[in-house]
Amino acid sequence: MRGFILSLFVHAGIIAAGMIYLPRAAQMFDIAPIIPVDIVTVGELTSVRARAPEPVPVPEEAVEEARIEDEIAAPPPAPEPEVEPEQAPEIIDETPQSVPEPVAPEPEPEPEPELAPVRQPPQRTVQPPPTRPAEPSLADLLGDLERQVADARQDAGAPDQGAERDAVGSGATDTADLATLIRSQTYRCWRTVADMPNPENLGVIVEVRLNRDGSLSGPPRVKDLGRIQASGNSFWLTAAERAQTAVLDCAPYSLPAGRYSQWRLIEVNFHVDLAAG
Repeated sequence: MRGFILSLFVHAGIIAAGMIYLPRAAQMFDIAPIIPVDIVTVGELTSVRARAPEPVPVPEEAVEEARIEDEIAAPPPAPEPEVEPEQAPEIIDETPQSVPEPVAPEPEPEPEPELAPVRQPPQRTVQPPPTRPAEPSLADLLGDLERQVADARQDAGAPDQGAERDAVGSGATDTADLATLIRSQTYRCWRTVADMPNPENLGVIVEVRLNRDGSLSGPPRVKDLGRIQASGNSFWLTAAERAQTAVLDCAPYSLPAGRYSQWRLIEVNFHVDLAAG
């Protein structure tokens, strides 16, 4: 409403100003005398551009009124549409992709030479070790020896026991030396009784019968065997068995052949003190 009233006042002012100014402007210009002029095209005579006519000065009041009218008449500016942010264009990587190098074809594998069949060595049959025959017991050895002696006596005829005793009794001094000689040989095979309690009380005397070549002519016999068995001392019995085994294992013996009558029946004393000496 205020704009409409303001517009009426402006238009009324413009009309009043025109009514005052126009009659005065008509009086300011006198009619000039008419002069005949030949019309010549300017381009035919000169190439100078014609000067643009100077603008007619417009009164400031008219300019101000016109500006006010334009502002009133002009519609309000339309709201600027919201500008959506432009999406950034996708950057396309124009870098040329590396071209893969051509892969050389794999050479075909050469055929492997046929190997000559390997001859398998013949498998050796592992034979079990021969079983060791059981060692004959002392009783078996004595039995065999007795049978051999009996057979020899039947073939050659053995001297009577009385003659043997006479031979043993004669030359007692020489016999002691021979007993020492044979004892030194039997002790090599003797397992002593030093590992038993009271070994000094375990002495054993063995009677040995020999042939001329030093071999046994009969089984060795332990003297006083009945007393040893009656004692009930198991260690003493073991000592007697060890003494008999030593006589059997160390035969034949090396003795002077010229004194055979003295050593064909001889006694060997097995005692721990004698072994130490």
